[in-house]
Amino acid sequence: MMKLLIVDDEPIILEGLVKVIKDAAPLGTEVREAGNAFEALEVMKGFMPDVTVTDLHMPEKSGFELMEEAKGNGLCKRFIILTGYDEFEYVRRALRSGVVDYLLKPLDKDEIAKLLALIDEELPSETDSDCERHTKRILAYTQTNFMNDLSLDHLADLMNLHPNYISSLFKKVTGDTFVNYLNAFRIKEAQKLLRTHRHLSVSEVGRRAGFVNKHYFTKVFKKYTGITPGAYRETDDMDNIEVDSKESC
Repeated sequence: MMKLLIVDDEPIILEGLVKVIKDAAPLGTEVREAGNAFEALEVMKGFMPDVTVTDLHMPEKSGFELMEEAKGNGLCKRFIILTGYDEFEYVRRALRSGVVDYLLKPLDKDEIAKLLALIDEELPSETDSDCERHTKRILAYTQTNFMNDLSLDHLADLMNLHPNYISSLFKKVTGDTFVNYLNAFRIKEAQKLLRTHRHLSVSEVGRRAGFVNKHYFTKVFKKYTGITPGAYRETDDMDNIEVDSKESC
């Protein structure tokens, strides 16, 4: 399903664009709207559109500035430019910005329908490829550095991606939030240490699993397994105590 954002600072024009594009877009397309570039960037953070249809001439922040900031933060990389100015300089600048296409107002329904259909056909393989590549990098780093101080912001800086994109990707791939995934992974590692390194104190096990505070480690361990680390170490049925990754702390 394609996710599409429409941006225009004139309410009446925005309403008309939404109506035309909803009618023209492939079946199942989810459409959101924004009245200016600032609002668009906020919507993007949670929506992560596959393509954004935007006016160029908006006050305070133009369509070009919107594209630059959105791409720089990994919020959207496909743009269709709408403008009433049929001038070559705008076309050239838009093409240099890497837009999908450049359309003049008033919007032609058949023209936008064909363009969106082409984009929709390209999405599955390209999106899956990006997701797979980013997922492998993120999961590999998380699983290798779970004992360190990890956060979405840290991963975002390291991977040059937006924190909201990483959060959405985690939810899509693992079915869980980043925090729950990380805690569940850490608890599984703690279980291994409790089984195989009985000479280590509970505090040291927690530290090696990524929990600096002993009391927080105990709290999280119990939340995910139902018992404390000490009780887990003493049980005769360790292998049958599973980590419930859907529990939240």
